[in-house]
Amino acid sequence: MPTKKAPTWVWVVVGIVGLFVLGCVLLVGGGIYMFRQHVRTETASTQGVQEQFDQARTRFTGQQPLVEVRQTDNDRQVVVHKPSETAGRANLKSIRVLAYDGHEGRLVHVDVPIWLARIAMSNRRGSAHRNITINGENIEFDAGDLTFEDIERHGPGLITDVSDGKGSQVLVWAE
Repeated sequence: MPTKKAPTWVWVVVGIVGLFVLGCVLLVGGGIYMFRQHVRTETASTQGVQEQFDQARTRFTGQQPLVEVRQTDNDRQVVVHKPSETAGRANLKSIRVLAYDGHEGRLVHVDVPIWLARIAMSNRRGSAHRNITINGENIEFDAGDLTFEDIERHGPGLITDVSDGKGSQVLVWAE
């Protein structure tokens, strides 16, 4: 008795589904790999953390941050010091973040490749109101359409330096 051969369209559908599943596995695996390569978390003492922040801050002595968070009484005000539209754009390599959560005693080092930072910020265009979260507290501010190009015009250096007065700190800079 001869065996029946499956129609060609069945093999095409099975191939497309197989490629889709393989693509999803590669995408998830690639995302996990990227995250593990660019994010490092550690438990640290307050004294050790302060030394790391002080050492990182020495590079930016006298430099005005691109985004400044000012504490006034019970309110925080965010001021964006946008560079001139005519300022040249620097060739940056990465955005670095040093963040410490004083409640959990956790220090996080993040090194975001510049191409990834560009993609992340390009998805936020058109929304001038932003929220940032510091130690579980949301702060809403008008970024004045802060763009990735503003960061490039600002060049390598301090983007923001924020602390909540309760031990938590965030330092962001471009290299």
